[in-house]
Amino acid sequence: MHLIEGTIRSYDWGSHTALAQLTGRPLPTDHPEAEMWFGAHPAAPSLVVSEESTLDQFLETDPTQLGEAHKSLPFLLKFLAADKALSLQAHPSKAEAEEGFAAENAAGVPLNAFDRSYKDDNHKPELVVALTPFDALSGFRAVASTVELLRALELPELDSFIAMLGSGDDAADIRGLFTTWVTLPQDFMSEMLQAVVARCEQLIDATPDSLSPWIIPSLETVLTLSRQFPGDSGVLCSLLLNHVRLQPGEALYLDAGQLHAYLNGTAVEIMANSDNVLRSGLTSKHVDVPELMKVMTFSPLDNPVLEADAEGFYDTPAPDFRLRRIPAGRRGTVEGPAIILSVGQAGVVLRSDEPRREIALASGRAVWVGANSSPVEVAVEAEDSLAFIATVGTDKN
Repeated sequence: MHLIEGTIRSYDWGSHTALAQLTGRPLPTDHPEAEMWFGAHPAAPSLVVSEESTLDQFLETDPTQLGEAHKSLPFLLKFLAADKALSLQAHPSKAEAEEGFAAENAAGVPLNAFDRSYKDDNHKPELVVALTPFDALSGFRAVASTVELLRALELPELDSFIAMLGSGDDAADIRGLFTTWVTLPQDFMSEMLQAVVARCEQLIDATPDSLSPWIIPSLETVLTLSRQFPGDSGVLCSLLLNHVRLQPGEALYLDAGQLHAYLNGTAVEIMANSDNVLRSGLTSKHVDVPELMKVMTFSPLDNPVLEADAEGFYDTPAPDFRLRRIPAGRRGTVEGPAIILSVGQAGVVLRSDEPRREIALASGRAVWVGANSSPVEVAVEAEDSLAFIATVGTDKN
């Protein structure tokens, strides 16, 4: 077992308190802390405490830690803390990432350039597990429900757009409307949003019984996003997406091409070892709508919420990772390659036999377990503690 330190990433949507509180540091922090990375991604690799190296360097010196099937660590584990919305985004497939990365390299776009879309040649399926109530926009809503929502607004300005829906081909309808909205001239978009926001405020204040209960959170999201990103097309496009509120322990899995935006809350996130993000709005970062349109999936996503099984595993089709959540009073055995992450005040105890060792893992700390190490027993002994175990997934193709 090797203790590793997470690397803080500061983005403007991050929290001044959540990650500091998780890791027992003074708060509020000077800068917003959005993510803490545990892994070997070259952009922000973890530090191996016992070595004078980062985890990526440490694995290069002894590749047997990854096992025979892997040349590099295929997953990246994170804490995520959002005080405001992340960008409206999707991620490419493996083939799309390889093509886009090669094209930008050939064009001479520097890897750290603001307008760089592909930071590596990997896909980025991801799973986010809520630690607090966690709000997100996740995949396109069924067209019939979107029509119900837009009609509930009772705005003449929306009539022509409602008429674009209902052909019987949901994916084609969504593609057409989304494309129209993200390419509206800014002056027209601003006028549209003023009318939509004002109507959302009226409906929320009136709380009419005629509205389906799921509609109110969608209207509230419009108001929140309009305050955070006034005039942004992503505010309007949020009306097309599922609004999800996760409770602690619930999860979302997002595969390549699924449009999404995390809105607020704290979570553990695991993904393929990639930093490829294609954005359409709700951000001060680079927006690349044409490239985003190439990778997006427009078919509705029926139910994006994922529950753990009886053993705490979140079953996804991703071959890059598998995540297990172990609550208080439970135990598990871990074989590497793996990262074990603790949440809660030193209630996670790790034990190994060769060499014989025991570690009380403080909140926000993590341990690397190599494939050439003996199995590690994980015991979650305190009521307010959790352990998350990240391992390589299984290719289900």
